[in-house]
Amino acid sequence: MYRSGFLRGTAEIPNIKEIVKGKTMWSGMIPALAKNGLIIKFNAYDEIYIAPENNDDMISDLLKVNSQIKITET
Repeated sequence: MYRSGFLRGTAEIPNIKEIVKGKTMWSGMIPALAKNGLIIKFNAYDEIYIAPENNDDMISDLLKVNSQIKITET
């Protein structure tokens, strides 16, 4: 689940296809304002930019649930 101001929604972990690490997204669904967060691509064409406190911890937790997630570093 994500929630930031008026932006709210869910991205189910089994539906996550790819995580792009170290890149900032400038358009689209951006509930986070920090730089060098994570772009999470899920479902067919959905993506969201988040900025957790620790990117590596977030990625490792997601990989424990869904080991098929592709990790891309830029």
